[in-house]
Amino acid sequence: MKITAIISAAAAAAALATLTAFADAGDVNADRAINVSDVVLVAAHVKGQRALSGEALKNADVNGDNKVNVTDIITIAAHVKGIHRIDGSSSYVEPQPEPEPKGPNIEVINGVTYVDGILIANKTYSLPDNYGWGLTDETLNAFYQMQAGAWQDGISLWICSGFRGYWDQYYLYNNYVARDGKAEADTYSARPGHSEHQTGLAMDLNNASRSFYGTREAAWIADHCAEYGFIIRYPQGKENITGFIYEPWHVRYVGKDLARKITDSGLCLEEYLGIDSYYHY
Repeated sequence: MKITAIISAAAAAAALATLTAFADAGDVNADRAINVSDVVLVAAHVKGQRALSGEALKNADVNGDNKVNVTDIITIAAHVKGIHRIDGSSSYVEPQPEPEPKGPNIEVINGVTYVDGILIANKTYSLPDNYGWGLTDETLNAFYQMQAGAWQDGISLWICSGFRGYWDQYYLYNNYVARDGKAEADTYSARPGHSEHQTGLAMDLNNASRSFYGTREAAWIADHCAEYGFIIRYPQGKENITGFIYEPWHVRYVGKDLARKITDSGLCLEEYLGIDSYYHY
């Protein structure tokens, strides 16, 4: 027991002596830090431009060979750069691998796609032709609350286009293609099965045309719709991500908490969920 205690005490003393020996090594200007200024002072001494003496000279001899030369400059410089410490131990820390990015959780249930639990219909993800029956009760009730709130602010809101089934979208989209061509139609109208209107969670308000841009109603919707659980589904500046033109009249119900998070983030729904929106055919 006594022998063990003696050995432990000796080890501790040796460790303390080592720490003490290196306590001021390299701190040539005695400012309690080892930095570029110490390298400059040692280099000036070695070049004969400025002689060191006393504690400064002692601290400059970081290699402990009773000489101050180029090797001391290299050792102090390596410490400053973080290559290794004055005592020769490595200060390099093995980099830890970055955690694998977690992608969205995508589930398809009965042909309907949910991303992180949110029903999605866009150019990438479609709905079955028999999906949908009308606006959901929750969506419709949220709209009525928003309509009442807007009325209090002197703004009139109404639904000019609500639920739209697969075949309604089929005829509408193909009429647009016949009129404007497929490439142009794809910028403002969804192909059948890809329309948010079929989800029962989306609606167009007041006037679904560019003449709605900049109106008082459009501004009110942008400022307040999140309070009622809606987002502007196709925001301005996100056309190359959503795949559709800016539509200040088109709102999508996602619930109050999520609507506020998405709106405050400045992201469109695709960006927020980490998904894309383009036709794969």
